[in-house]
Amino acid sequence: MNVKYTYDTDKYKFRELVSELYQVDELENIHKNKSSWVKDEYKDLNVHNENTTDFHNRFYKRLNDNWTDLYKAYDDFIHNEIVPIMDEKFHYQYLPSFRVQLPFDNQAVHTWHSDSDQLHKHPSGEINIWLPLTKCYGTNTMWIESEPFKLDFKPLEGNYGNYWTNNGNVCMHGNKPNVTSITRMSFDFRIIPLSKYNPNYDADSASKSNKFVVGSYYKELNI
Repeated sequence: MNVKYTYDTDKYKFRELVSELYQVDELENIHKNKSSWVKDEYKDLNVHNENTTDFHNRFYKRLNDNWTDLYKAYDDFIHNEIVPIMDEKFHYQYLPSFRVQLPFDNQAVHTWHSDSDQLHKHPSGEINIWLPLTKCYGTNTMWIESEPFKLDFKPLEGNYGNYWTNNGNVCMHGNKPNVTSITRMSFDFRIIPLSKYNPNYDADSASKSNKFVVGSYYKELNI
């Protein structure tokens, strides 16, 4: 269920907002412009530090500081792009997750996984959306199997202006060491159809320790 879509980047200024945050023109070359942020320990990621690099800390600090332009772009994207392709109403991830995969053999996530595994503990039934802010290809992108346990990993290859729905909830996915010359940045987020939502689901997200309920990990869709 790895389905590729295209959207109008003029309607949602995701890349421009992130570029403005980092004060760079080309996110693909941020490792050159912000070389002091690139540290050797980024090669030794785990579930707790893969979202706490200098790049992530600056992004999430701004995100948690009332980044209204990004909030609006994200909510508009959900309502205008995701709602029309879904068969039923859903709750959606309150704010998107942010990924950075630097070159020099770096990865964006620390291990191959499915979101509902024992480490990540996402509820079953979620649908994943993956949206790159840069060109994504070869070893700088996410790889995912087509069906659970098939292990036929393929890269999601495209550009800013593409996004994918995928079954990362039960399909293994991850990264290969990035041997391209560019940095990949991306958003990912999850939705859960109302028919799959359990308000009593008792687990926390691995990275932020948020409960998988509306008001914590999820947000209600207002349509």
